[in-house]
Amino acid sequence: MGGVWYGKRFLLATLGIVVAERVRLRGGKVQNIEVANAVEALACCLAFKGQGWQPDARLRGRTKLQGQTADLSFRKVGRRGFYVSQPMRMAAVRALPALGFAENGATRFNAFRASDEGEAFVEDACRPYSPYNRSVVDHLVKWVRGEENRTDTASLSDALSPLLALPGSACTQIRARLELGGKNEEPDSRLRRRSALNWVARLDTDPTTDWRRPAEISDDRHWHDLQAGAAFFAVRDAAIATLDAVEGAMGREGRPTSIDDAARRTGHSIDALRRTANEFLALGHRDAEALDFSRLCAADSPAQVLRGLVERDGRVLRLAGSEVRPAGAAFRGTAIEESSQADEDDDGPTGDVRVPSGVSYRVRNLYLLNLDMQGRLGEWLQRNRSEAAHEQ
Repeated sequence: MGGVWYGKRFLLATLGIVVAERVRLRGGKVQNIEVANAVEALACCLAFKGQGWQPDARLRGRTKLQGQTADLSFRKVGRRGFYVSQPMRMAAVRALPALGFAENGATRFNAFRASDEGEAFVEDACRPYSPYNRSVVDHLVKWVRGEENRTDTASLSDALSPLLALPGSACTQIRARLELGGKNEEPDSRLRRRSALNWVARLDTDPTTDWRRPAEISDDRHWHDLQAGAAFFAVRDAAIATLDAVEGAMGREGRPTSIDDAARRTGHSIDALRRTANEFLALGHRDAEALDFSRLCAADSPAQVLRGLVERDGRVLRLAGSEVRPAGAAFRGTAIEESSQADEDDDGPTGDVRVPSGVSYRVRNLYLLNLDMQGRLGEWLQRNRSEAAHEQ
């Protein structure tokens, strides 16, 4: 699933591949990445412009794109630096071949080819729209080739806009791909995704979100993996909180401190980490890397725990003998409350997502995608914005 949590992400990435292929058939020299990034940038720019540049979780690049609407030719939009450095396309790279929207002879997006299912999905999604009396694909091919620079039409904006749900027939195709998967996907992966989809569909109407095993997850190993995953995410978060606490204790000056002293000053964080690690270990999961990390975090000596964490870090904090020192420019000397750059696979909105606490963000994303396939995601986002504003 990657980081896909609404259907237009599938469309914009697949549409970029389809358009790039058509341009190359007509002799153009373009790559999938540059076309897909440009199509996504155009989609966000038109959507922002249409709603007065108000922020929305489904759009990126508000600061970067604002003031750049005078010239939306491909020559301008396709330039490096016009749009964000982490486009939404990146979160769909693994999902497109896994679900059968694209075929890949390699793991690189530039090597992807649109599958028959991907072509059919793009056709269904774009069928209601005819910018300047052309199909969306034909218009974008002309746009990329520099034969048509007009983009100021509601038909094109609506076809691309991440703020508008896909047509029902395109949503049906997404659901089919979620259930059937790609040609080379393992049957176990299909079964797990289908079970998870049925589970989140039921959670949408059932307020029960504890960790009691649902009837939809019939495979013992699948349920064990979901539980262990949530427990290990908790270990990861507690480890990061411990490193943040050490950084904060060192202050903005980055005063070197001994491992023993740092362990004493952050004992509360280390104790919480050790408890969390032992909870994961008690589940008996067999993932070797997770086990090694959790055993490190559950070590008897607080100083030993901290030494292991700092040795693994090396980007913000580093070890010099028995001292903890700043590792470089990433050191800030304060506990970081919120990451300044969202993980490319984990940028969906927070709010009333009815899933068990700590469960993988991919399950949360599947919950939101299910809402989107029902045409209810916009309403959900608006309700969460209103509730957040009320709390402030």
